[in-house]
Amino acid sequence: MMAAAFIACSHHVFAAKKFKSIEVETAKFAKSDSTAEVSVLVQWPVKGDKAVVDSLRKHINYLLCSELNSPDDVKAYGESLFESLSIDWHSVYDEMPPEERLGAFTKHHEITMEAQTNNYITYFYRTHEYQGGIHGFTTEVGFTFRKSDGKQIPLLADTDSPELAQLIKKGVKQFFAGGSEEEMNDEAVLEYLFITDAEDLNRIPLPGNPPYLSKTGLVFLYTQYEIAPYSSGIITFEVPFKDIMPFLTPEAKELIP
Repeated sequence: MMAAAFIACSHHVFAAKKFKSIEVETAKFAKSDSTAEVSVLVQWPVKGDKAVVDSLRKHINYLLCSELNSPDDVKAYGESLFESLSIDWHSVYDEMPPEERLGAFTKHHEITMEAQTNNYITYFYRTHEYQGGIHGFTTEVGFTFRKSDGKQIPLLADTDSPELAQLIKKGVKQFFAGGSEEEMNDEAVLEYLFITDAEDLNRIPLPGNPPYLSKTGLVFLYTQYEIAPYSSGIITFEVPFKDIMPFLTPEAKELIP
């Protein structure tokens, strides 16, 4: 099969300073055949305060394990990734009869700007990978950068607070209720989690990856298998600023109007 490819390029005193908006250029790459399937989408920062732009670019390269210098580099990155996956596929399946082959190896990377305010910018990374087996694995994570210096700062304080634990419990229950404000009883939500005792819902651990700021609240995200089986998906929910504010670090509070 011929491969198909595509490429296209509260009020605080300190908040008086207006930081530049970060402008991005979206670069896309996609290529697939019977052995490999690759897609890459990157919103590359091209204009704004240098400290923030440099920090975002460095983090994008960290996520992709690459050294991109511009949006144009996405094509070469995608081509290299496709070639590597195809070689891996052939090394696994060439000696197998066609009926035993499980399909093309896949990698999808998507790095986009999730939120931007005067004081911070949040990027979101979603990646999916399949290299044989029953199913692939998806990872999603957000990263918030302070505009004053381009740094990621700790957002949560008092992480052992029972009150914070109740917000986590509420968010998890709302996720499985479809995001509605309707209450799901404790016994019902246990069906979706590794937890078997309703009392343990009051002690759900924080996600391994730190939360991130949207424009309206703090977002928590649990990866697959972290607190629930694969079938439960990626558990994510947002706690509004009015509820999460008591549990934020002083640095995080300064970012929120």
